[in-house]
Amino acid sequence: MIPSLYYREMRSLAKRFAHSVETQLLDIKFMQRIYKAEGIRIDRWDTSPRIRAAYFCENNDYSVLINKNLPREPKLFSMCHELKHHYADQSSLKGGNIKCGDYNANNVIEIGAEIFAAEFVYPEDEMKDLLDELGMNRENCTPQTIVEFKRVCPAKVSYSFLVKRFEWFGLYQQRKHKEIRFQKLEEQMYGLPIYEQPWFIAYRAKKKLVSGQNN
Repeated sequence: MIPSLYYREMRSLAKRFAHSVETQLLDIKFMQRIYKAEGIRIDRWDTSPRIRAAYFCENNDYSVLINKNLPREPKLFSMCHELKHHYADQSSLKGGNIKCGDYNANNVIEIGAEIFAAEFVYPEDEMKDLLDELGMNRENCTPQTIVEFKRVCPAKVSYSFLVKRFEWFGLYQQRKHKEIRFQKLEEQMYGLPIYEQPWFIAYRAKKKLVSGQNN
């Protein structure tokens, strides 16, 4: 297996026409519908933080274990990651060449799944089009502009995802900004998200209390 060719194949495999996926609509519920169409059962477990997800197949029984504590963006990415194993690695799994849930034993396969998932969640061409539309380039790319990009980005992706993409495109060097915590930076620029603001937390607690009394 030539890694560069394999990675190119995985990026091509991530074309989403079969399920009519649109980036702005791709979320956990949409992935659940894809899993149902593919015959994949979802098992949610309270696992170690080191385990995001794992794919299993045996006798045409397909399932994905998902760490139920994952935030939305990593969970969505992990579900896409495991979809690659469903599409591309069943024969190896059934042949015993890969141990289920131990894909790090074969780094090329695991990297291929990461490439597939990244392209499935947010195709590179779509991101490049938005960067061009916003006029973002190597000269004006800063941590602040990455925050601004995320706020208009149609994909459900994390800052970690975006920073890797910006690095891949040659627009940003994370090692120059190791101290940056993007979520904190966003809060400094735009304030706390509504669900973290004290008045909303108090409102939700009161509403929960009233609901409990009525029941």
